[in-house]
Amino acid sequence: MVDMSQAILDSLTDQVALIDHQGTILFVNKAWIRFSDENFQDVCSNYIGLNYLHVCQENVKAGIVSVLEGKCSIYTFEYPCHSQKHLRWFLLRVTPLVVEGGELCGAVISHINITDRKLAELSLTRKEEHYRLITEHSTDFISLHTRDGCFTFASPICKNILGYEIEELLDHSIYIFLHPEDQAELQGFLKVAQFQTEIQTITYRIYRKDGSYVWFETKLKCLFTTEYQRDEFIFISRDITEQKNKMLELQAETKALKQKIYTDELTGVYNRRLLNLIVEKHIQEFQLHHQSFSLLMLDIDYFKQFNDTYGHVAGDRCLRRVAMSIKNDLGHQDFIFRVGGEEFCVLLPNTTEQEAAVIANRIRQTVESLNIPHTLSQVSPYITVSLGIYTLMQHEQQLTIGALLERADRALYKAKENGRNQTRIYS
Repeated sequence: MVDMSQAILDSLTDQVALIDHQGTILFVNKAWIRFSDENFQDVCSNYIGLNYLHVCQENVKAGIVSVLEGKCSIYTFEYPCHSQKHLRWFLLRVTPLVVEGGELCGAVISHINITDRKLAELSLTRKEEHYRLITEHSTDFISLHTRDGCFTFASPICKNILGYEIEELLDHSIYIFLHPEDQAELQGFLKVAQFQTEIQTITYRIYRKDGSYVWFETKLKCLFTTEYQRDEFIFISRDITEQKNKMLELQAETKALKQKIYTDELTGVYNRRLLNLIVEKHIQEFQLHHQSFSLLMLDIDYFKQFNDTYGHVAGDRCLRRVAMSIKNDLGHQDFIFRVGGEEFCVLLPNTTEQEAAVIANRIRQTVESLNIPHTLSQVSPYITVSLGIYTLMQHEQQLTIGALLERADRALYKAKENGRNQTRIYS
């Protein structure tokens, strides 16, 4: 049985020794002997019969004695034991040696090589220190958030960018710092992002402590626990206020330029250039989805005589009033264009021929109700309009923009030929 115990102890890679109550070494295994032989300066080179306590520093000695006296069930101590070629760490573990009957007769001394663990810990510590330095000195704002948006970490740069101390952000929801118009967008974005493995990017406005707003571009990603559950989001946010403002200014300038390009300068309604684009778009919709639409061509009756009588300034004023009255009478999906002189075109999406006729007559009545005097008109004492209607129906063959406008113009010619101040449908 003793031989079996010896074999078991010798099979261990840890260095193991048995000591009695006084600390005298009674037994060591082969790993102990091998280590002592390889390390000549080791204080345990001479082992059997020596008192192990004599070679221990005071704090270690006190720990071993506490086990020998039965005051504690285990004592551990980590220490470095580097050779000239290798870094090494060991764990000293002391446990009571209890014989049959429960009598405490000494202790088991084990030296366990923990070098791999310590190297891993050092590597992790260096990485954590590296990440800490990056976080603390990054010009980007780095933060961690729970799934409902609460801050659990904020990098120090938040003071420079937002004016808040870290403590003013922690445990508070990011949503209370967002511009009201951006809160719902970020909430919806995070609901989707929690199921994504790729980095996601979003821009939004966030309050500074002084009440102003900062535009953030945030790259975010879900973090996973060991149970593969998404616990937190990491946000890396950059202040893009200057770039965003420049972009908004450029968008406003572009919009203004488009408005100028596609707007009739005199009347403020759209011009012929945009008419071609919009009609072409609706032709394509018709071809794909068979959505009918109507074109109204209208002309101010006897407008040349109006200009001759009242002058061009009054003529321009008349054109503006007529154009605005028609525009205000249309639905939000409808369009009015000035296509030349006193001629206008109205586009009515998703409109049947009968519906277009109702709208055309309403426009005609609206213009006459402006009561703009026209003494030389042969149909009314006031300014009136004539209208022609063409509706692109499902049975029609493919037509060009020019062909559509020509048909509406033919209907307008019939209205003028039949006495003006009336509506005619192309047939």
